Amino acid sequence: MTTDATADPVDLTAEAERLQLLASPVPGRVLYVLSELRVPDALLDGPFTAARLAAMVGAEEGALTRVLRIAAQLDVVEEVTAGRWGLRPAGRLLCDGTGGGLRAEFADNDLFALWTGFLHSVRTGESCYKEVFGSTLFERLSEKPAERQLFHQHMHERAHLVYPPLVRSALWPDTGVLVDLGGGTGGLLEQLLAERPGLSGVLHDLPEVLELSPLPNVPQLAGRVRLTPGDVFSGELPPGDVYVLASVLHDWPEAQAVEMLTNCRAVCGPGTRLLVVDRVLPEQGGGLAVHNDLLMLAAVGGRERTMTEWRVLAGRCGFEINVVEGAPETDLSILEFRPG
Repeated sequence: MTTDATADPVDLTAEAERLQLLASPVPGRVLYVLSELRVPDALLDGPFTAARLAAMVGAEEGALTRVLRIAAQLDVVEEVTAGRWGLRPAGRLLCDGTGGGLRAEFADNDLFALWTGFLHSVRTGESCYKEVFGSTLFERLSEKPAERQLFHQHMHERAHLVYPPLVRSALWPDTGVLVDLGGGTGGLLEQLLAERPGLSGVLHDLPEVLELSPLPNVPQLAGRVRLTPGDVFSGELPPGDVYVLASVLHDWPEAQAVEMLTNCRAVCGPGTRLLVVDRVLPEQGGGLAVHNDLLMLAAVGGRERTMTEWRVLAGRCGFEINVVEGAPETDLSILEFRPG
């Protein structure tokens, strides 16, 4: 075996350091600590010294200082002057009530513990949630009302972060009845109805989810929104002019996705549209969506899909995809399904 002396040598030391940084749990755990202690909320009135900040959030000064150093590398905080820490724009996404919706996600310790069982997912193609926690995510939310409330509160906040770029799309109807299937507490529907005063909406989900929805108490939506309890998989779906499945299908593997879409197809007449809001994976390459694809596998056994996979799935259920529309501010797209 010979070595080409003219080839660029590989700096194995640098490569080892790169891989160690990639495998490090430190960045995620730092974001968890900041979120759990509400450090960004405290820094809204900053900058503060580490000592002052530690007293405010209930931390040991020296340990918190070490956390802040990594947080500065992540561009979440900054050392404004020697020993005084302030908040960076990204840090505001970890604050309560600022429209970010990321604090609850990063403060979820289970999200990190989940990955200890990821090998099970790779070996089986199934979620590892039950392996780690003893029940599936949806079973857990069904059995624990307090956790269910926090989960759907987080999802509602996230809806106001990720959907606004798509709410402006002309694919949404201005009049008629829009039925949001599996729409949770109505974070997307609330925005669509607010933008379109001539549109009425139906929020369709499980009864224990609908009871958490704030939509019946929104004055602007009075008389324009109706909540109907039911199962998107097999139950009778409410009548409407346009249906939407937003961030729903990626929660499920093919068999369940086919079951859900087949149920939707049964209520779609020749002129009815189904708008699917979800990620479209690139056929090659990566990005945030590829990372989220593995999270879906680990958490619920779901998946993100390429455009090819979306068309195959639609065809299996009697749909055709006519239009795909995205927006530069989000990794989500709207896929217009029509009866084939």
